[in-house]
Amino acid sequence: MGGKIIFSIIEFFAVTIIVYLFYFFYMINRYDDNGKLKKKKKKKKKLKENKFLKKLFLVSPEDEVLLRGRKSVNKKKAEEEIDFPSEVELFIMLSNVDLSKINYKKLLKLVGLTCSIDIGLILAIINLVPVKSVTIEILIGFLLVIPVIFISYSILTKILKKRGMIKNENRKHSKNGK
Repeated sequence: MGGKIIFSIIEFFAVTIIVYLFYFFYMINRYDDNGKLKKKKKKKKKLKENKFLKKLFLVSPEDEVLLRGRKSVNKKKAEEEIDFPSEVELFIMLSNVDLSKINYKKLLKLVGLTCSIDIGLILAIINLVPVKSVTIEILIGFLLVIPVIFISYSILTKILKKRGMIKNENRKHSKNGK
């Protein structure tokens, strides 16, 4: 039993580090400090006209101009909005984070570290439970995901509240006169 506990602890740290490194290199480096996606340097390709497709779909020059104009409008809208990953959106919704007081990359790092600790913890708990069936292990994992996420997000909320990075809900009500 002692060997299984030591193995689970080592597995917890290994999985946590691997998941956090993947999250760091994939998610955090994609965004600048304002929360906008970094622009990738792309080589400009000349647009080749496909005459066969134009004949097949009977695309007129006017339709082509409209299609190109619609694409540029959508690109401008996408560049203006801040794109949050789903786990960061969930954390902001649950804890009412004041985004003006916290750096976006710091928030990504905190949430990424919390999620990677959650994954490592769930995997370690599953391996400590003496079950031979893989389906029962998967079921235990599914049952553990939601409570572990909410507990870890509440701990992170308390830490950020001590640092003054959470919006105070009482101030909202006092400004509105309620």
